[in-house]
Amino acid sequence: MALNGSLKDFGLLQLLTLVQVTGKTGALTLQRGNEIATVYFEGGRLTKVKSPGSSSTSLGVALHRAGRIDRDQLELIGSQVSSSEKAAALLLTDLGVLSRDDIMDFVKERTLADLYGLLTWPDGTFRLDVDVSPPEDDIVTPIELAPVLEKGRGYLDEWNLLTSYIPSLDRSLRLLSEPRQPAQEVSLQLSEWRLVVSLAADIPLRDVAQKLGLNEFAVRQVAYRLIDAGLAEISEPVAVALPEPVQEAVEVPEPKGGGFARLFGRRWG
Repeated sequence: MALNGSLKDFGLLQLLTLVQVTGKTGALTLQRGNEIATVYFEGGRLTKVKSPGSSSTSLGVALHRAGRIDRDQLELIGSQVSSSEKAAALLLTDLGVLSRDDIMDFVKERTLADLYGLLTWPDGTFRLDVDVSPPEDDIVTPIELAPVLEKGRGYLDEWNLLTSYIPSLDRSLRLLSEPRQPAQEVSLQLSEWRLVVSLAADIPLRDVAQKLGLNEFAVRQVAYRLIDAGLAEISEPVAVALPEPVQEAVEVPEPKGGGFARLFGRRWG
């Protein structure tokens, strides 16, 4: 029998704790509006996460965005295999592009990143089904939940900090021509540098995240690092001047000495 409920009453960390303690095998489906995510587990261990972002992104595209393969290798994968993760991984190992360990480590990183992104859902619904497995073509990486839960709590603390500085992704991030403080050394990964380059387009951070395949946490994290280093600032929302309402002149008759007229003059009725 499935367990249903609201994330406001029973958060994802609590649900994962339940999975760990009971050692269950199954799938936890989360829904927030039109967004649907599924977390798979086996014997109380995390095995796979299908988030709204990762579900529409193939393994090859994800590897390319992370700088693990180049565009030629990505096109080679796309022309020879379908969206199957296992087929793409097999081709990459046969070609000597990546080792099996390289691919498994990347899938694990992606699984954890997707899971931590789901921790930021403040509301929505959940459904817990037992004895449900991921699609056969997906690569699974069994992960112990105890350290994941511990890191997840720290992740939420950092998320609260980031959202206090960057409450909305509808604003853009502007690089400063002159740092506001002595320049600090800032080390960026490839995906983070792509975000910096995208800032030149002066588009909202939400669009940058979608373009680069980053979740809201990752975008806020890089933006905060640049702000904290004095290299950028969040643009202020543009105030739209609304036209003054046009009021039609209303002819008011002269008061004729009634009680209301004597008290309120012309402005009564």
